[in-house]
Formats: sequence, C-alpha cells, structure tokens
Amino acid sequence: MTASPWADDNRPIVLVHGAWVGEWSWLPVLPALQASQRAVHAVSLSGHGARRHLAGPHISLADHVADVVGLIETFDLTNVTLVGHSYGGRVITKAAGEVAGRLAALVYLDAHAPLAPDPGQPPERLEVAAANGGMLPFGGYELDPLLFGGQDGVQWCLDRVADQSIRTFTDPWVSELPKHATSTYVFATDNKPSRFEAYGRAAAEATDWRYHELDGPHFLMHSHPAAVADIILNA
Repeated sequence: MTASPWADDNRPIVLVHGAWVGEWSWLPVLPALQASQRAVHAVSLSGHGARRHLAGPHISLADHVADVVGLIETFDLTNVTLVGHSYGGRVITKAAGEVAGRLAALVYLDAHAPLAPDPGQPPERLEVAAANGGMLPFGGYELDPLLFGGQDGVQWCLDRVADQSIRTFTDPWVSELPKHATSTYVFATDNKPSRFEAYGRAAAEATDWRYHELDGPHFLMHSHPAAVADIILNA
C-alpha cells in the first residue's frame, strides 16, 4: 500500500476513553498534549461520545478494537503512543496485537492491563444489564464538582454518559503485548476501593513496566491533567 504523504510519524498519540464516557473525557489533557506539536487523536468508541447514536447490546469489545485499529490505519499512524483509561485498557490491549508494527508505547491510565487475571464481572452487574436489555448504566464513580467544573460541569458530563453493552465487559481481552513497545502504568491512589489495585501492584513489581502513582481519583485526567500529559509525552 502506498504511504500517505500526510502521514504523521512524529510520535502521534491515540487516546482511548473508558466505559460509559466518550472522547470528551480527555478534554483536560488535550491543551498540554497538543502544545507538544505531536498529533493527538481521541477515539470515539462505538456507542459513546460522538458515536453515541450507535449504542446497543450488539456492540462488542471487537467493535471497540476495530474503532482504534481503524483510526490508526486510516491516518497511517506510526510510532504511536496508545493510551487507555479504565475499560480502555482492555481495548488497547487487544488493539496492540493488530497494529503492533505501528506502536512505540502503551500507557494504561488507572486501567485494566494484562498484568493480572481478569476477575470477571460481579453477578449484580450482569443482573442489572440483563434487566436493562443487555446495557449497563453508568455507576460506581462519583464525579467531584471540584474537579469537574462545579455542579454544572458534573451535569455536563452526566448528560453525555451512555449505557454500555455488557458484551464489552465479558468478551475475552487479556493477550500478550508487543515486546518492542514500552508499557507504562499509572495508578490512582485515591480511588478507594479500587478495582485496578491488582493491576497497579503487578505493574509496580514488573521489571519491564514503567510505574507511576498519582494521588487522585479514577478520572486522573481531570484531577492531574498536567501530570497525566507529562507521563504520556514521556512514555
């Protein structure tokens, strides 16, 4: 295939949001990332953000992986830093194998990572989704008005969250990462109890992973935008 004359090989950054939210969840870190003169792409996963109209129980993890792979291949991106927040860690793990030759680094921001066994979904989650047509409503995280621009900011976010297909949570996702790409884990120490603690602990002990801790809640891009941007830029 002919290479694009507009392809960006200056270490482009691809951001993959977590469950229920959308590409808009990355807004606080975009100014610092874009100031680096590196291209930044925030993916809208099917059924979320700008693609919320596609939501439904038919959406699978494979669909979200295809969203990421499709963006990277369409823009002919190489030397990519691929970042996943929360559930987005599952997506970038599976996507990494499909675009391995285009990756330089992976960053897991308080995310699921292939460092510890998948604990599976709690029965109550499965029951809620079954009662909601296969869709899981947003829940389990408090949005602090101090971090989200006041109560109006919290409401702005809540107006944009979308129910998520339970299939995306139950599809297999753990796989081996490309060995040439650096892997970084960022753990939110103020997110208690944390469903990501096992991943963070494993990353801290792994000699082939870079590990950072930030004293903030799960949505670190809102509480620590400068620190998160710096970690991504130096991954």
